[in-house]
Amino acid sequence: MGFLVVRVCGKTFPHRNELKNTLGLEYDFRNKDFKGAFPEDSQRIVVIEKFCKKHRLSLYVDGEERYNPIEARKQEKKQTKLTLDELENLDEFNLGEWLPILEQAADEADIGEVGVVKWNEPAENGAGFKEVSVDEGTVPIQFDYDALSKDTQFHPLRDIQKQVLGPMMEAVKGGYRNIVLECPTGSGKSALAKTIAQAFGVPAYIVTHLKGLQAQYLKEMPYMKSVMGRGNYDCLLDVEAGCDDVKLAYEALEAATDKSPEKCSAALAPCKYAKGFKCTKMTPKDEMGVYNFNADPNKMCDYYGALTRAQKAMFFVGNTAYMMAINKSGKVLPKRPFLIVDEAHQLANNMMSFHSLTVSQRMLEKLFRLPTQQDISNAKSEKKKDIFRKQRETLFKVFDGNGSFGVPQLKSMTLTTPLEERKKSLQTFGRYLFALREEIKRKMRDKDAQTKYDKRELSYASNCVSRIDDLLGSIATDWENWVYQVDEHNEYPTWVAFKPLKVADYSEELLLGLGQQRIFMSGTILDYEIFGRELGLKEDETTFIKVDYSPFPEQNRPIYTHIKGGKLSRKERGLESYKKCADAIAQIAAKYPDQKGLILPFTDDIENGIVEALKDNHPLVYARLRQHSKIPKERDAVFREFEDEQNNEILISTYANQGFDGKMVDFTVIAKIPFGPLGDIQVKAKAENDPKWYQMMTAVELAQMMGRCVRSEDDKGDVYIIDPSFMFHFERGMKNNPLARILPPYVAESIIHNR
Repeated sequence: MGFLVVRVCGKTFPHRNELKNTLGLEYDFRNKDFKGAFPEDSQRIVVIEKFCKKHRLSLYVDGEERYNPIEARKQEKKQTKLTLDELENLDEFNLGEWLPILEQAADEADIGEVGVVKWNEPAENGAGFKEVSVDEGTVPIQFDYDALSKDTQFHPLRDIQKQVLGPMMEAVKGGYRNIVLECPTGSGKSALAKTIAQAFGVPAYIVTHLKGLQAQYLKEMPYMKSVMGRGNYDCLLDVEAGCDDVKLAYEALEAATDKSPEKCSAALAPCKYAKGFKCTKMTPKDEMGVYNFNADPNKMCDYYGALTRAQKAMFFVGNTAYMMAINKSGKVLPKRPFLIVDEAHQLANNMMSFHSLTVSQRMLEKLFRLPTQQDISNAKSEKKKDIFRKQRETLFKVFDGNGSFGVPQLKSMTLTTPLEERKKSLQTFGRYLFALREEIKRKMRDKDAQTKYDKRELSYASNCVSRIDDLLGSIATDWENWVYQVDEHNEYPTWVAFKPLKVADYSEELLLGLGQQRIFMSGTILDYEIFGRELGLKEDETTFIKVDYSPFPEQNRPIYTHIKGGKLSRKERGLESYKKCADAIAQIAAKYPDQKGLILPFTDDIENGIVEALKDNHPLVYARLRQHSKIPKERDAVFREFEDEQNNEILISTYANQGFDGKMVDFTVIAKIPFGPLGDIQVKAKAENDPKWYQMMTAVELAQMMGRCVRSEDDKGDVYIIDPSFMFHFERGMKNNPLARILPPYVAESIIHNR
């Protein structure tokens, strides 16, 4: 009687003890599966097969597949899921490209049932704009959503999630390219993002504007995969940053191990700088130049390994800036059935920031290693001070094309600047930017040990060149879309800023083209007409789903306006105003002596003024304050500590205006209505063209601030708006457009009931 070799593969780790101790299999470290040899008529093989079917593990007997859980599941769901024939007939949805992703998703624990509804490509012609209003109990729950959430941390789904999933699924099945969802802050949009793609069983990009939100997705759902910018990873080659020598690169590749020498980041690796160098540690490309993400990520460098794992995953989570940058770079990100944008009210601003550029003395100091004003003050001798001053004066002379790179002495654009004058100024700035770009590139090629850039400087310079290239290309093709503003507070300008007025024409190229169907989620869309226009969405291809109620009891989220601080407009803020704000904050803090708080000052200047006023007038409250620096890692560490520690600290932060999960906070103080800065020519031009846009942007920011500390039905948090002008803007507003009409109704009602 012969023996049969049995192999069990898949997610075996949770069952390792039973496989080894009960079923008599041994772990094969090379193949990373369990194996054993048994007589041909052994009942042990039958038991192992039943075990594999129960726990959805793959079974091979003498090299032949005996049980495949993926195929079994396809058979179980062939009436409700895309069949192989249907998949192969889809032009955009390529079976060969996506099948490994669906298999991986079906194998994941804690994800729930995958692919219970058939997905089809969106319609070529728009189905007509559709708006769906969701009020408490008004939309019937018509689907067994509990089957989707079973065995996951989101089970059972909240009623509000079930209410909006219905119209979302109908919009997807109806072929709408754009599904815009406004759902209250804290109602669980991350679960919605996961569930909608899971229900249709197709891969999705999930995009957030903050790295903190990106991390939150990964923390809640570890089966999702993510990748950061190349600068966050080290190259495996032992080369200097920015190495462009192909021979040296190949020698280093030959000697490379799996451990990085940490001399060069992936952003400055030879694969970017050495023309003709083909690194085998990268994701390989096919004959068409498209990356092959079926390759083994364990054989790649850390960056391409992370990118490949994310591409193999059903859920690819990325932050907006990275996704836009990598999408513009070429054939790296293939189109997926779903692109899901969280906190979508920020998307147009994110796109504008991606295109914007400010050239400042600080930027030039870093690029040209110039002494700063602080260096001059700290110099020990007058001679040294004079040397430093001359170095700065030489470079900061107004640009003349002969070695100086001071900002051209032109006037800022105004709303009345003639088009011809704007064009001429932009042409002058274009010549300046081109010369600056060429000088930076020359310095990047410098190999002299004394003067060459170190890897941090090289990374900064490389990023500046990329930003300048992008700006020059945009101005050359669409100069009328650009505004510019020059520092006019000094005899010679110290900075110039360039910003676009609209991004609707670029939104597909930047990001939206990554999804066949795009789902935009936010707690504060407020006005779809403006939202859609800003992003260039076609109205007849869009469904707008709007939730008109909050799932959280009103008594748990009161908004108070009776305690007033000082006026903090740019013209009126001063010591007295800050003292009044400090007095108001101290009065509020006294109500919560043993509880945590959050102060949202809106701008850095206001934060500094409030902190100083508390220090001078209320030292006990000042002692409770927690601040963070602007360095991302340090800021994130402060947020983690603030969340974990049990104390009565009060976090003051401009970064926490949006996206901050403040469920541990018992009260929030909003110091000022967050009006956009009209001193910024971009904001002023857009506000003049569309006053409704300006008011809506203010309402969006304010509603986000008010939603920081109540994130579930069990949370309770009091919000205080201490801006003394708030009730005027709430009840009357500029040009008779009160905030009460624009804010979500459940927010406006809370303000009215508690004033």
